[in-house]
Amino acid sequence: MLALEAAREKILSALPGPTAEIISLNEADGRVLAENISSPVDLPHFDNSAVDGYAVRAEDVRTASATAPSRLKVIGKVAAGENFTGRLNPNESVRLFTGSPLPAGADAVVMQEDTRLPAEDPASILITDAAAPWENVRLRGVDLKVGELVAETGTRLHAPLLGLLAAVGVEEVSVARQPTVSLLATGSELVEAGQPLAPGKIHESNRLMLAPLVRAAGAN
Repeated sequence: MLALEAAREKILSALPGPTAEIISLNEADGRVLAENISSPVDLPHFDNSAVDGYAVRAEDVRTASATAPSRLKVIGKVAAGENFTGRLNPNESVRLFTGSPLPAGADAVVMQEDTRLPAEDPASILITDAAAPWENVRLRGVDLKVGELVAETGTRLHAPLLGLLAAVGVEEVSVARQPTVSLLATGSELVEAGQPLAPGKIHESNRLMLAPLVRAAGAN
């Protein structure tokens, strides 16, 4: 009788090598990559705000405090998905929200909790805490840069990785084609579930147990 490892090696050596197929990300959960995937874009694709707040020049608010706030003119507002075409000059700011692109000329974002709206001048904002250069800014490419490896051949795809691939714009992936497995139970003592048991007979249960294990391993 063959030992288990020898039998496994004999079976695997007789199998054809895996072939690949192209499928959409929507179908790819649990599948195994057949090629390396590199990022086609920087992630994030642009400098953006990590908080709701105000884009500023760090130099303009370096001495700001609750007792001696820095007053800046608000020259615009940018929601996520929008773009600001102007440029920040000294002592100016732009209202931002999480994910908003950072305007040209700005090098920091002050979170809104560190600001006050002056009642006498609604076109200005009072900054009540200093901000260091690039504070609360997610810089372009900080997560991934163009050409950086996202996932390599042989990786089993899962929800977080699928989300990352979608975030860099990947629509389809090359994966190993799923093998088809047939299950056969033998034995003169076996009868199908639901059938009456004659003396000496038992219900066949191995196929029912093995089928979900086969599917969990990535086969049909």
